[in-house]
Amino acid sequence: MNHSKYLANVLSIALLSVSASSATHAADPQLPPEVYGRYTSGGDCTKQPRIIVDKAGVHLDTAAGQRTSLPIAVSFTAIGGINYDGIQIWAWVKHGGKDRYGDDNAPVILTFNAGEKLGALSAERSAPGTERPVALDGPLTSIVQAASFHLCSADGR
Repeated sequence: MNHSKYLANVLSIALLSVSASSATHAADPQLPPEVYGRYTSGGDCTKQPRIIVDKAGVHLDTAAGQRTSLPIAVSFTAIGGINYDGIQIWAWVKHGGKDRYGDDNAPVILTFNAGEKLGALSAERSAPGTERPVALDGPLTSIVQAASFHLCSADGR
């Protein structure tokens, strides 16, 4: 194969890789339907803050305001390791621009089925103290302060 034909093939493969890669990152990943529902402290949906998870995304309803469709990156096994087979599902909330490597800041981790307990949800800061802290807005601050949530009962209370 001559050199120019080789370079053309390499460029074609590189362009295909880039376009496939950008197509996969076009939309935020969705959480699985088994974690859909409303979560509050103690599972009492009359309380705030509330975290609502549905097909449209993750939404917050707090005294500090509302946020809809939090941009998230989801990992089903990264924290648990390659052989993890539990029920926890992790979602990193993207917020506050880019980190020093050019990746999205993800200062909040939502852990569904936290502690391997069905319906439990925890919200915590990601890697606290290892990077310059990303300022959170009011709704995100309130869920991190509450930290522990439970799926609301079927009757909404």
